[in-house]
Amino acid sequence: MPRLLAAVVLLAACAAAPAEELTSGPQVGSTVPGPFEPLNLTGPDAGDECCLYCKYGNAPVVMVFAPKPSAALAKLVRAMEAAAAAHPAGDVGACVVVTDTSAATRKALGKLADDANLRHVVLAVIDPGNLKDYELSPAAEATVLLYSRRVVRANHAFRPGELSDKAVAGLADAMKPHLAGK
Repeated sequence: MPRLLAAVVLLAACAAAPAEELTSGPQVGSTVPGPFEPLNLTGPDAGDECCLYCKYGNAPVVMVFAPKPSAALAKLVRAMEAAAAAHPAGDVGACVVVTDTSAATRKALGKLADDANLRHVVLAVIDPGNLKDYELSPAAEATVLLYSRRVVRANHAFRPGELSDKAVAGLADAMKPHLAGK
């Protein structure tokens, strides 16, 4: 009987314990690891491999990494487009880099770009092997970096299912002052 009681207490403690925070990508205060050249599917360099890190320089940037397109990612892209559109001078960067380079992914991202009427967010694909320095967690559905002057100001990593409408709204609220340089 004492063993059964101990097992029940242990199970209850495990169930009540909060999930460990997911760590993915460069952390707050660190320098963004540097250049990489994804295939840009949208934007001025569509169809070319172009370094977004290089292109954005010291500007305020929202950079998202995801393993594949999803409905939640599409909502985030729309929020990014709205936040970046508030800066028509083009003095900010906003991009989503997907690590599935398949034809199906490219097609899905093209459809997203058309449906969302993207003008300010670059969608790109790259083999995950080319992002090793970014230390992206394979457990992350999305890793959202807000950086400026090439220093990470905020990092949000989401497990599958965590990128909810509420999370997207919170990210949208964080993007606005970040892109405004505040």
